[in-house]
Amino acid sequence: MTGRRAHLTRALPYVVSGIAAAFLYYTAAHFEFHPRPGTLGPDVWPKSISLLMLLVSLYKTVELLFGRVREPGPYQALGTAEDDASAEPAQRHPWLLLLGVGATLAYVALVTTMGFFLCTAAYLAAFLWIGGYRRRWIIAATSVLGALLLMFVFMKLVYVSLPIGTPPFSAVTLALMQLMGIR
Repeated sequence: MTGRRAHLTRALPYVVSGIAAAFLYYTAAHFEFHPRPGTLGPDVWPKSISLLMLLVSLYKTVELLFGRVREPGPYQALGTAEDDASAEPAQRHPWLLLLGVGATLAYVALVTTMGFFLCTAAYLAAFLWIGGYRRRWIIAATSVLGALLLMFVFMKLVYVSLPIGTPPFSAVTLALMQLMGIR
């Protein structure tokens, strides 16, 4: 592949991401809602995130199209053709990708029934397990603490309404909300 064509090929995902971010920003900017004094509207976070995504995409596109190709520094060893030939190709595990997609689809399908906390904790645990981590206590602690942290940030600091779930799952969410002072 020629140099210029290689730059265009590497930049293409960022161009597509930038276009998607611009579309999402446009969509969020046209949300219809009744603003309440002293609170953020439902458009603030989607617009903020899509704007950041647009800026990162723009930066990476410009860098890949117009930036210099980085040469190895003085302390980096240059590989030889023999090194490249003897290197093992990276292992690919397409079934892990399918498991990750399945876990994500299950999360989307179950979050309104199980509630944000329980579903997110299960999702985090599943992803750690799928990723190859096997220390059960660490998985449990990371999943529970991660879900609690996300719940606190979204509900207490950012004021995002998250699914509480249906009974009996909603009892867990409501108890946690009360413990964290979330109304």
